[in-house]
Amino acid sequence: MRLLIVDDEQFAVEGLLYCCEWKAYGIEEVLTANRADKAREILNDHRIDLLICDIEMPDEDGLSLVGWVREHSPWTETIFLTCHSEFSYAKKAVNLGSFDYLLKPVDTDELLSAVSGMIAAIREKEEYESYNQMYHKYLNLWQKEKPKRVERFWQDLLSRSILSFGDFFERELAGASVGLNTDDMVLPILISIEEWSKTLSPRDQEIMEYAVKKAAEECFTEEYQGEAVTDKSGVMFILLYAKSVAGEHATEKPSIQKLTAMGKRFIQACEEMFFSIVTCYVGSFKPLQELPGICESLKIMERDNISRTQSVLLYMPQDQMFVSLNSDDILLDDLISYMLNGKRESAVQFIHNLTEKLEANPCFQGRNLDALHQDTLQIIYHFLQVRGINAGSIALFTDWTTARIRGLLQYRHWAEGIVSAVMEAEFERQEKGGVIERSIRYIQQNVEEEISRASVADYVGLNPAYLSRLFKKETGQNLIDFLISVKMNRTRELMDTTDMSVSAIAQQVGYSNFSHFTKMFRKQFDVNPQEYRKVTKRLD
Repeated sequence: MRLLIVDDEQFAVEGLLYCCEWKAYGIEEVLTANRADKAREILNDHRIDLLICDIEMPDEDGLSLVGWVREHSPWTETIFLTCHSEFSYAKKAVNLGSFDYLLKPVDTDELLSAVSGMIAAIREKEEYESYNQMYHKYLNLWQKEKPKRVERFWQDLLSRSILSFGDFFERELAGASVGLNTDDMVLPILISIEEWSKTLSPRDQEIMEYAVKKAAEECFTEEYQGEAVTDKSGVMFILLYAKSVAGEHATEKPSIQKLTAMGKRFIQACEEMFFSIVTCYVGSFKPLQELPGICESLKIMERDNISRTQSVLLYMPQDQMFVSLNSDDILLDDLISYMLNGKRESAVQFIHNLTEKLEANPCFQGRNLDALHQDTLQIIYHFLQVRGINAGSIALFTDWTTARIRGLLQYRHWAEGIVSAVMEAEFERQEKGGVIERSIRYIQQNVEEEISRASVADYVGLNPAYLSRLFKKETGQNLIDFLISVKMNRTRELMDTTDMSVSAIAQQVGYSNFSHFTKMFRKQFDVNPQEYRKVTKRLD
């Protein structure tokens, strides 16, 4: 940083020049001038960050000089020095954007305090400009980006809007031009933005989410082929591909150690560049038809994670104890039991184990497959009846139930898909009412406590990022915005019905930072709390 001292009195210049060790304050060079025209020459030749300027000078007063500086060197912060304390001088100094206005003789401690404040303001401005450049870079990319056919394919597959078996799936895969074959495999990584360390508007947050998505794509697909996808429910995934040739995987699969290292670098970059706290949930390589199931399992991991953030978490099956295959007659009783108890992974594993045993049975014939198909449909309808779910509320339910099954492998993909679809419908139905209602009730009952998004999530036993997405999806409002709205409405109620001071009310509703409280009140009601109190008193 450079400092310029402008004063027509030489002893005053020297006093400022040697009053302290300027390098200790981060000022590498100090320049001086005893006339306004000399100061202009220096400002034209050098970038000056700080200007200490006397107001009364014989050739031109300092106010006029700083007016010129504002036009030609707008980044320069200014402190005025004067022997006069007239209000007119102070008013002009304020109008010119002066950082401070000090009377001569200047107290050294007072001057250094003002300079320290100027330096902090300059660094804050530089940080903001750096952030602004990065922000606009991603803004431009975000505005130019258009939906891609590949991402739409993955979105449809993950939401089970594609029948993932037989000719149906082959046609969809070929039409999307993904570059994969039906026997290729994919590893999903769920990217969960837990929270933002910087306050962002909804639009800025959307742009920064896009920046995180692009950064994740750059980090994980730099060495391995893949795609960054946001599914239809707003969850971000990285999908890494493993292509196969004649049954042998031609694409090198990243090791767990490699994925963990990439995830840690990505998490650190998100914190430093995008003001975001991120957790990565790493799945395992699965055939394309089984991708929706493993992605749903990662969502369950995220939902249940309430303690480990900024981590790379590896997928492990929730239930390691699956149905035994020792019996000669395999019944479907366990399948409906798993479904009614909400154990989707156990139900899917039951289907996998069942088909493996039937494939090894040389007596298994087509008529047995038809019976198995019909029995599975009966279980599906029984589950819907017991849970009171309308079949019409499940996407593509008619297509699922009328599809023809021509082999055990197709049965496996079909059964996994339809079981997962109906269980997800039940889970969403339960979660929509209970969790959101409990969250709202908790906020309303604890409006006068210092609560946060994290404390609400902890109360309902869910991951904060997962709860925020669910709350926004079901109410159309951000969780933190709703929390602030409830607190501000309680604030207004206390102002209208009590004689408590504004600062006391701020403490009452859980705000220890009065400046932040005032900012939130103004944002909610377009007026400062003090002004609101004055108006209501006049009305009374």
